[in-house]
Amino acid sequence: MQARDIEVHLTQLGQELTDRGVQKPIRVLMIGGAYMLLLTKMQRSTDDVDILWLDEEDAFHRAIDALREGVQAVAEKQHLEPDWFNYMTHLLMYDMVTIPKGTLWKQFGPLYIYVPPKTYILALKILAGRKKDIEDSKVLLPYVKVKTRQHARRLLDRYVSPAAQATNAEDIEHALEELFPE
Repeated sequence: MQARDIEVHLTQLGQELTDRGVQKPIRVLMIGGAYMLLLTKMQRSTDDVDILWLDEEDAFHRAIDALREGVQAVAEKQHLEPDWFNYMTHLLMYDMVTIPKGTLWKQFGPLYIYVPPKTYILALKILAGRKKDIEDSKVLLPYVKVKTRQHARRLLDRYVSPAAQATNAEDIEHALEELFPE
C-alpha cells in the first residue's frame, strides 16, 4: 500500500463501520509503516496499517465485531490481505510499551486515527531493529533531533518496558550501532 491507498482504505473502513451502526468513536493509534508513509512522506510501501487501541478494554470488545467485519469487507473489495488493518499489533505489544494518547490526525466516520510523537515511533523502530526499521529510523532522526546513543536510550526508557528492552537487547544494540556508529 502507498500513502494514498491507506487513506482510501481508511475512508472505506469508516463507511463500513457507519453502515454497521457504529456511532461511538473507535480511537486507535497508528504506528509502523503507515505512520512513516503518511506523516514523514517516506517513499516506500507497507503491507498493513498497524494500530494500538486507545480506548478502554470494554469499548474495544463492544466494537471488535463491527471492526472485524468492516476490515474484512474492505479487504474483499480492495483485494487486500485480511490483516491489512492490523489491530493484533496491540495484543503483541501492549505489555511491552507505554501507549501515548497521541494527537487526532484524521477521522473516518466513527474511526478516529491518532498519531503518537515521532520520538515514540523512533523508539519502536529501534526496538524492532529490522533493516526496514533502521531505515525508517534514519528518516526520523532529523525530525526528532536525536544525535547520540544515550539520547536514543532515554527514548527507549521512556516508552519501552525494561523487560522488553532486555528481551530485545540484541536487536536494539544492532539498531543503535547502525544509527550511531562510533
